[in-house]
Amino acid sequence: MKGSFVIGKIKGIEIEINLSWLIIFGLITFMMATNFFPQNYPDISPIIGWVLGSIMAILMLLSILLHELSHSIVSINQGIEVKKITLFIFGGIAQLDKEPDNPIQELKIALAGPAMSLLLFLIFTFIYNFLGYLGVESYLIAPLIYVSSVNLIIVLFNMVPAFPLDGGRVLRALIWHFQGSLQKATKVTSSMGNIFGYLLIFLGLYIVFNGNVLNGIWFVFIGWFIKQLSESSYQNTIMTDLFTKIKVSTFMSKNVISVGAHLSIEALVENYFYKYKYTSFPVIETDRVIGIVTVENIKTLNRDEWDRTIVRNIITPINNDLIVYPEDNVSSAIKKIFQNGIGRVLVMDGETLTGIVSRTDILNYIRIHSQLEE
Repeated sequence: MKGSFVIGKIKGIEIEINLSWLIIFGLITFMMATNFFPQNYPDISPIIGWVLGSIMAILMLLSILLHELSHSIVSINQGIEVKKITLFIFGGIAQLDKEPDNPIQELKIALAGPAMSLLLFLIFTFIYNFLGYLGVESYLIAPLIYVSSVNLIIVLFNMVPAFPLDGGRVLRALIWHFQGSLQKATKVTSSMGNIFGYLLIFLGLYIVFNGNVLNGIWFVFIGWFIKQLSESSYQNTIMTDLFTKIKVSTFMSKNVISVGAHLSIEALVENYFYKYKYTSFPVIETDRVIGIVTVENIKTLNRDEWDRTIVRNIITPINNDLIVYPEDNVSSAIKKIFQNGIGRVLVMDGETLTGIVSRTDILNYIRIHSQLEE
């Protein structure tokens, strides 16, 4: 996600925080320090209020992280890789390598997050009650009480049966199990997600018109976010299902234009990039594909080096992320296209280059399919 920075790894999963989370961190800390603690505990110093407000924000961050980690660990145990978890203004997202293969997997993964949040609610509740029993000052316990309530709210909110919330995923798993169709299950739960999103937007506008502008705007943003996710999730499911059934051999572009490894960069730019208007070309040496040359490769050179540098010296060497095979499905090609950062993959039959699948091919196909299926 743009505007994010990595803070570490847990069980091989990259953890990153989006800069939008800093808004929440600052807002929670500010509201607690300037409003909650002065009103409820007027005798404590402002510094303690700011410190406790920061602790509340950090505990919230950890709660959301543990929620997403639970989804991720169960996913990994089910054979689905998780590359990263991103924490951002609306919560967190675990980026699964693929969708679950069956409804049982979906159900287990969906329930893992709310189960963790419920456990955290019980743990924090026990701790603050125990500390209260020991006579610890109530203002020191306040962060635990607050975060305990937040975890309960996370459980209740996430279990609303509207996709892509966890409750929507649980419902999708059940419909998928009993109806036998992931596409139908996704359509039903995405529609509910769309409706729920609109409800939150209307509720937010109602709250705004009644004078509580900040909370109202927050509901509007959450509603809009859920609505957008529910719509895109359904489209993604349809296209994933479709691309899983299409073989690369029937989808690829044939008659590939390749370039020689010993061509100068000057000639490459003039006779290929400007002429054909592609952003990359396969590179051939002695009838064998040795890599891809891209605009980005050329940008690493100074302009005055173009006439004395050959293509071979700047290519991205051939590797597994750049290759698919005719019998692969298009979904596997899409995965590699977005992994390799080049935007296309070469279709190889043994050592023979037979075609190319590009990001543009996929986007055009999706656009045409969407127009025809309206």
